[in-house]
Amino acid sequence: MTETATILALLAPVFLVMAMGYAAGRTKEFDNHNIGSLNALVMDFALPAALFTAMAQAPRQAMIGQARLALVLLGTMLLAFAVTYFVQVRLLGGDRRESALIALTASGPNVGSAGLPIVAALFNKSASISVAVAVAVAAIVLTPLSLLLLESCAGKSRSAMSIVTAALAKPIVIAPLLGLLWSLAGLSLPPLLDSTLTLVGQGASGTALFLTGLVLSAQPIQFRAEVGLAVMTKNILQPLMTALLAIPLLDHTEARVAIMLTAVPSGAFGVLFAIRYNVASPRVGTALIVSTIASVATLTTAILLSATL
Repeated sequence: MTETATILALLAPVFLVMAMGYAAGRTKEFDNHNIGSLNALVMDFALPAALFTAMAQAPRQAMIGQARLALVLLGTMLLAFAVTYFVQVRLLGGDRRESALIALTASGPNVGSAGLPIVAALFNKSASISVAVAVAVAAIVLTPLSLLLLESCAGKSRSAMSIVTAALAKPIVIAPLLGLLWSLAGLSLPPLLDSTLTLVGQGASGTALFLTGLVLSAQPIQFRAEVGLAVMTKNILQPLMTALLAIPLLDHTEARVAIMLTAVPSGAFGVLFAIRYNVASPRVGTALIVSTIASVATLTTAILLSATL
């Protein structure tokens, strides 16, 4: 099987589940305007449970051994976020809340739905711990940063402490942080807690993708400069920045894993946060769609080029 065929096979479920949500919204099987309850299920229960168990089940020594990889991913994600946000606000005059969501879309890879099967297919099973590290970096750093920007724009009379509290006191932030601390403490999950949270989180990825398609069905597709810049940053510039950092700091296999994790298409958090904060942004959804489609070419190129390192 060629690299392109492999990537198509791995990304096909992502496309199909999003397409199912889109079709459900267009045919009115689901109300694609009043979806607050479904979004709350994903953001406050399913995803936090999945993130906590993914982190808590990671072996302590394996997590510590991935420290340099975490630093590389942290640097590239923050750089992609900062550059995108600056361009959107300062150069394109975008709304700060929408710019934060576009920056999150341009910097947060879909490691849960796309990264895990790709890493598993290209590397040995031990490399899957790198996916947990990437999830941790995105959930513990990018998510709170985005929420802080969104909360800071919600009201001018609020104190700095109330903004920080509102941004950080969210299950989607607390759960992965607790999971990381649990892993680093070397604790084992009690069987009852493990089975319960696993059951709650099992459908997190699929439900989030379905919800994303449902949201997109109610929005127009807008191909504008903001979308092009976000997709170029996510699919091309971020993997290149990762390569520049990873090659001198990591060994050959770790460097390839890092590049693959940032070469996967955008995650859906930008769209999901847009629902939570009532930000009408067709451009965020369009960027997600274009990034996913374009990744067939850009991810194949990243795999072929990284193999020559």
